[in-house]
Amino acid sequence: MPAADLVLLGGNVLTLDGGSRTATAVAVAGDRIVAVGDDRAVREFVGPGTSTVDLAGSTVVPGLNDAHLHLAMFGLAALGADLNGVTSLAALHAELAGAGPGPAGSDWVIGEGFREANIPEFDPVPHRSHLDPATGGRPALLHHASRHSVLVNTVALEIAGITRDTQDPPGGVIERDPSGEPTGHLLESAKELVTRHVPAHTEQDRLDAIVSAMRVLNSLGFTSATDPVVWPELLRDYTTLRREGRMTLRVNTLLHWDWPSTSTTSEGLARSLSYAGLSTGLGDDWLRVGGCKLFADGVPTQCSAWLHHPYPEGGTGHLVTHGDDEDARYEELMRLIELAHRNRLQAQVHVTGDRAADAAIDGFARAQKADPWPDARHALIHGTLLAEHSYARMAEHGVGVITSSLMKSYSGASMTRSIGADRWARAFPAGALLAAGVKVADSSDAPVTFPDWRRGMATFVGAAPGPFAEVPEDLRLTREQALRLWTSDAAHFEHADHHKGVIAPGHLADLAVLDGDPLTAEIAELRELSTTLTVAGGRIVHSA
Repeated sequence: MPAADLVLLGGNVLTLDGGSRTATAVAVAGDRIVAVGDDRAVREFVGPGTSTVDLAGSTVVPGLNDAHLHLAMFGLAALGADLNGVTSLAALHAELAGAGPGPAGSDWVIGEGFREANIPEFDPVPHRSHLDPATGGRPALLHHASRHSVLVNTVALEIAGITRDTQDPPGGVIERDPSGEPTGHLLESAKELVTRHVPAHTEQDRLDAIVSAMRVLNSLGFTSATDPVVWPELLRDYTTLRREGRMTLRVNTLLHWDWPSTSTTSEGLARSLSYAGLSTGLGDDWLRVGGCKLFADGVPTQCSAWLHHPYPEGGTGHLVTHGDDEDARYEELMRLIELAHRNRLQAQVHVTGDRAADAAIDGFARAQKADPWPDARHALIHGTLLAEHSYARMAEHGVGVITSSLMKSYSGASMTRSIGADRWARAFPAGALLAAGVKVADSSDAPVTFPDWRRGMATFVGAAPGPFAEVPEDLRLTREQALRLWTSDAAHFEHADHHKGVIAPGHLADLAVLDGDPLTAEIAELRELSTTLTVAGGRIVHSA
């Protein structure tokens, strides 16, 4: 029997593999798990060169896996002004006035994560005049927490040449005041009118930011994540990090050729796919092509999610695909899904409105009927508001959902204002979806929220912190179900469940050691669990 490289003894091992729940030890050789069992059996794998860890009763879980996390954006967001905690115009001005240089040392002021519901002075709408006093002659661009809009100041509008005569781009909106002047609030693809003028970060800054983000995630127990918007330059950055051996987090990529615009044309997608020749599964266990990201609609807070029933203030939102009317935009979405499917790229489609979700499900069903691919594992991203009649259709056509539990406690104030408390209470119906046979994984959507899987678990078991975050009893999960959404179920959407997401011999040695048991800890303790050790591919990538 060959000796192991690493052996963990004396713990509480939650294998999640459906087998024994009483394991206390794990042995690792190379990048694989070679034994799971009691201390006596696993100790036989200890040799002269084996590193042993006495867990002293700590709990071991499979390495955490965030099914929807913008890794590079999460890292780069740390380079801008942090607006997540800003709750007044005075506090916003202080952050902007103290902002350092922008990307590549430019004059731009970049802010990250503002929420209009948190800043009373933004009522009824944010306006460039809110930014001008604090930014002087510097152009400023603030990313909304949802990443579906930006607020820019007057100087930035002038640089971009946006005036009252500028037309809304396809799939985007330039908000205007009653006199017709642009307010500085740009939705969806209209963001690109300004973002294209912001200097790019240097390659070194980008690579270092990604590595820093990986380290943060390792410290939380993460060993994998799906980055859902990977444009060509970013894919090259990830490839560079993989080649240089700097990756401490496995990255599953969803390709998107048009970012920061959310509006992809079928012609453009067809051209990109013909040039790239990519399909789901290309790569290795550290960096792979998982599929592509498509956008169906916007977000409820901007009233751009496409709904069956109107918003409290009227309107039902819209699709963000190209087309002169809703029927044309619907057919364009069908073509986009069909193109990805026919090229054997898993399609994950951003939908937050129930009507948009039904449209995407139509697209998946149509694509499968025309060209069966039983193991496609297509998915809806977020699935914020889903009609109950859609659950059975998703199960029938093998369509999964990547939920966003953390938004329940981060976005409650703005969401209840946008769609009403009743609809928001039933957002992200994970429990009902699982009961209907729909595959589900959970995610943070960082930097939209901080990637705290503990808070996500607490949310779905009915104990979310903060107001507006309550989950109705019929939508709640058990502790084990909630933990699986961040481990084995996330691996399913990567087509990696045969070798990742559980603790079993032959599987990748991705492990997180916690100072408590997430299945039995009191709720207050669950939200405070610490990761004392993270192992990715048999290598220790975090140690407290």
